Amino acid sequence: MKVSKIVAVGLVSASFIGATKTTFAAVTSQAESKVGVSFTTGSGPVTPVDPTDPTNPLEPIGPTDPTDPPTGETGSLTLDYVSSVQFGSKEISGSEMTYSSKSKKPFIQVSDRRGTGDGWKVTAKASKFKSGSSDTLPGAVLTFKNGTAVSPGDGAAPTPAQTITLNTDGSSAATVVTAAAGTGLGTWVTRWLGPNPDVNDGAENNNVTLTIPGGSATVGNHEAVVTWTLLDAPGV
Repeated sequence: MKVSKIVAVGLVSASFIGATKTTFAAVTSQAESKVGVSFTTGSGPVTPVDPTDPTNPLEPIGPTDPTDPPTGETGSLTLDYVSSVQFGSKEISGSEMTYSSKSKKPFIQVSDRRGTGDGWKVTAKASKFKSGSSDTLPGAVLTFKNGTAVSPGDGAAPTPAQTITLNTDGSSAATVVTAAAGTGLGTWVTRWLGPNPDVNDGAENNNVTLTIPGGSATVGNHEAVVTWTLLDAPGV
C-alpha cells in the first residue's frame, strides 16, 4: 500500500505541472518456462595450457617453453602434463653447492572433470641420479618453492605446498598440491616460474633448485626421474 500511494502522488503532481504523461502497464498474467541442461563426466584428454597464461594452449615454440609431450591421459580426473627440469653444466666443487634451474617455466597440470568436488592431491618422488647404469650424486636434493596455482576457469583454487623437498633416494614422496573438497574443479596448473619467464635472458629460476653435497659430484651427465602421482582424494 505504501508503494501505491507514492506512485499516485507522482501522477497527480505531473498533471498539475503539465509534465509528459507516464503510462504504467498493469500486469494481466504471468507464466513460467524452464531452461534445462545435463552434464556427464569428462573423458577425453585435456590439452596442456600455457603456465604463464592458462587461457591459451601450450605452444612450445618459445625458447623458455617446456617441450615435454602431454601425458595423453583420459578420464574424468587426469594428470595432463608434467615438465622436466634442467640445470645445465656445472663445475665440480669440493663443497656443498645449490644450483638454480635453467628451466624457467616448469609446471604440472591436473584436470578434475568429475563434477563431484571430492578433491584430489598430487605427490612426487625423485629417483636416484644415474650416469649410464651407475647410481650417482648420493645425497642430492631437488627443491620446488613458491608454487602458485592458476586456471583458465574461475573456480576455487587448490593449495600448492610452498616448499617441496625431494630426496633423490627413489622412495621418499612429498605432497605437491592439494585440492580440498569443493576446490580444484576444472583444469589447474601448479607452476614454479622464474623471473620474466617468457624472456630468454639467461636468468636462472631460484624457485627450483638442486643441492649437491661436497664430494658427491662426478664427471659426466647425470639424470634422475621425478614420478608425479595424482590421488583421487585430498586426505590420502
